[in-house]
Amino acid sequence: MRSKGIPLILTLILSLLVAACSSGGARPSGEGGDSGGGSAAGPIKIGVVTSVTGPLAGYADQEIKGLKLGIEYATGGTNEVLGRPIEVLIEDDTGSPDVGKQKAIKLLESDGVHILQGSASTPVALQIASVAEQYQVIYMVDPAAGDQLTTTDFNRYIFRTAGINSQDALTGGRAAIEKPGDRVVHLAPDNAFGTSSQEAWNAVFEEAGGVVIKNINVPLDAKDFATYLQQVRDLNPDVLMVTWSGGNALKLFQQIGEMGLYGQMRVTTGIGDRASLQGLGDAAVGLRGAVRYFYTLPQNEVNDWLVEQHTKLYGEPPDLFTAGGMAAGIAIVEGIRKAGSTDAEKLIEALEGMSFQGPKGTYTFRKEDHQALQPMYFVEVVKDDQHDDPVLRLIQELSPEESAPPVRVTR
Repeated sequence: MRSKGIPLILTLILSLLVAACSSGGARPSGEGGDSGGGSAAGPIKIGVVTSVTGPLAGYADQEIKGLKLGIEYATGGTNEVLGRPIEVLIEDDTGSPDVGKQKAIKLLESDGVHILQGSASTPVALQIASVAEQYQVIYMVDPAAGDQLTTTDFNRYIFRTAGINSQDALTGGRAAIEKPGDRVVHLAPDNAFGTSSQEAWNAVFEEAGGVVIKNINVPLDAKDFATYLQQVRDLNPDVLMVTWSGGNALKLFQQIGEMGLYGQMRVTTGIGDRASLQGLGDAAVGLRGAVRYFYTLPQNEVNDWLVEQHTKLYGEPPDLFTAGGMAAGIAIVEGIRKAGSTDAEKLIEALEGMSFQGPKGTYTFRKEDHQALQPMYFVEVVKDDQHDDPVLRLIQELSPEESAPPVRVTR
């Protein structure tokens, strides 16, 4: 009995060890990696990492509202795809890249999310993108706008519905230069988003005949901009280009007005959200620039639905990054539906080259860099009799092809 029993016990032990080793690091089907299929696989989980608190909290709020509305729209109100309910799990990155990375890992390892979405911050998004590559899951980026995510730091798991700095620059940069030799100063945050914007816009300024004489980089958490704006005044450029993103934008543009710079030079920018326009009031009237979205600009059924539903739910129209969040939600649902799965490889195949209808019209994920080409707008801030606050008047709508940035993937 003993001579036969010992081999049997050893065989069982070895079998258990082999099974344990072969499953190491894998996430169960229906949690992380997924084979798709019916409701027995459980809910589809979208993990959002974004700046719920901090200077970009307003943008994150728009992103999250838009994402949920996009899922609702794309699923016809059921919030289900492939017969499975969709859950949205949200984590606060606090604006910190390190925190964002840890929150993304937590969503993947503890919560078993299938797809990542976010962030409001480009530095945070760069960290999450590396996590997505490590864990081999799709990262649907919006509203982070730094070009790096689809150029120097691109990986095949990144897809981006957000408009990017290069698209803004192509839309607004040419219009800012009125004559050859126009001198430009570009003020931007001292972070990845700011430097990316300077690279993108400055190239367009110079192609249009302008001369960029100085980049001024300011800490994102700056409370007072007088020292930096005095540098601008001393340089006396023809054009002051302002790139900014965050809660202190209002203070920056107010100080530009208080120092009289609007009258001394042409101030151009990427037009901000409704709160920025409301805060600036009449001081913003006449300001021209590129904008990715304003609720009165697109004329299509998806935007009509967004404006109606957002106003019904929140008592106000959608804002600058609500449309991007909605586009992300629609793209995720349509991609899963087309792939028949949440498996990353199947989703990559489904999403590359995929076109879908969003609040701005037709979006298409370019195969080479997974950037969504989309309509862009060049506008002027005006006051009219129908609105208490300044609104945007469309000067020119650029098609997705006209505002398409060059492909600059380097890896």
